Amino acid sequence: MDKRQKRLIKQIEGLRKQAEKHKEKLKTKKGKKDTTHDYWKAEIEEYERQADEKEEILKKLKRGKS
Repeated sequence: MDKRQKRLIKQIEGLRKQAEKHKEKLKTKKGKKDTTHDYWKAEIEEYERQADEKEEILKKLKRGKS
């Protein structure tokens, strides 16, 4: 596995972890001025979208290496 693949895997893991943190905030915390539930929902969607994009890139890299 080359450096780019390792980096992508770490980025995907980090994005998924951030999405989970925001999901937990939605369940347990009450929103304040700039941290409303809508904000957290939008952040979750963005993190998951970025992770999905990076997974597609990783799949293409793996297919190219085979």
